[in-house]
Amino acid sequence: MDQKKIAGLLARLEEFFMETLRRLHLELAQQMVSGVTGGQFIVLKRINDKGSLTVSEAAGELGVSLSAVTALADRMNGAGLVVRRRDEKDRRLVWLELTPEGRRVLGLCQEGRQKVAMKYFGQLPDEDLEKLVYVFEKLLTIVRATDGWETGEVR
Repeated sequence: MDQKKIAGLLARLEEFFMETLRRLHLELAQQMVSGVTGGQFIVLKRINDKGSLTVSEAAGELGVSLSAVTALADRMNGAGLVVRRRDEKDRRLVWLELTPEGRRVLGLCQEGRQKVAMKYFGQLPDEDLEKLVYVFEKLLTIVRATDGWETGEVR
């Protein structure tokens, strides 16, 4: 494909992608339990997926500094969503674990997000949705391989 055609397609993609994300972001934010931010949701989800997460891992997941995640963890701990636990072998490590309230709040947030996703993505034919997932998986693989994110070289 020639550069001019690629540039035109990328311009269209950027326009559609930005508007779609903006609109979805607003609607997804409305589905969050009061007071839960997008960053908190991501951390809750990752803790739930892994069982526990270090503060350093949470910073890596969000692509932010340790101090930013420490503040986020403080708020989540204060809200009763997570507890902190020092590693018994390495006291420098702080693990975050979900509380029962954290699990409940995560479940409510996920239900709301699922409703929004189904509202829009459910209107796509199965074949289109499968292609969309395939393309984004492929793109993520390319991004991970080229941006240094996985190795911690780029932050």
